[in-house]
Amino acid sequence: MKYRVSRTAFTLLEMLLAMAIVVSIVSMVYGSYFATAKSADVYKAMMTVSESAGGLLQQMTRQIRCSYARGDDDSPTPPEPLLPKTQGILDEPVNYFKGGSDLPNGEILHFVTTAPFSGLDGCRDGLFDVLYKFDKAARTLLVSQRRFVETPADLAPSREFSPVIEGIEDIRLQFFNGAEWADQWDFTQAKKLPRAVRISIACEDRSARKCAYSAVAHVYCLNPGKREIVK
Repeated sequence: MKYRVSRTAFTLLEMLLAMAIVVSIVSMVYGSYFATAKSADVYKAMMTVSESAGGLLQQMTRQIRCSYARGDDDSPTPPEPLLPKTQGILDEPVNYFKGGSDLPNGEILHFVTTAPFSGLDGCRDGLFDVLYKFDKAARTLLVSQRRFVETPADLAPSREFSPVIEGIEDIRLQFFNGAEWADQWDFTQAKKLPRAVRISIACEDRSARKCAYSAVAHVYCLNPGKREIVK
């Protein structure tokens, strides 16, 4: 007589094989999830930097497009309320536009504009004296804005700066005179505004990824003593 023995348990080999299959499936699922999460973090960091840099370039190009410089007597002048003047103390010409990547004290751009920097001043009309400063040590771009008054620099009140964007590795400016690009611009020497300004920004996000952004702002303003619009 033969007896059939029924098995109610798994062998060691079967258990090891099942565990290996489970571990393989879990590893694949976790690896896919980890890669997706990492990609999402990288994308989010890049989008944060991109939005900040894009917003900054939009603000700067808008202000540069609206740059202002007083011309000769035959040049159009803004209404009197927009341009307060101090009589008898203005002995040197006003530098309406000065810029460069290597100016003293970290200053990169100083100009007069009819477009204020959003969020810094509740007033929307008039002329504004705007100064951008780049703190390389802190990798931060700062801006100072105040009402424009034609007075010598040593008589003007002290400036207060507000941070605009952090994580900047470098920022470069170039100025177009109608024929070529220059690294610096000085209104008192050129006697006119630049035709265009190119802004290049190098940033680093939280993942230490390098990002570069640039924009060109065309100046739409009458140059002093001329009745042609700069385009």
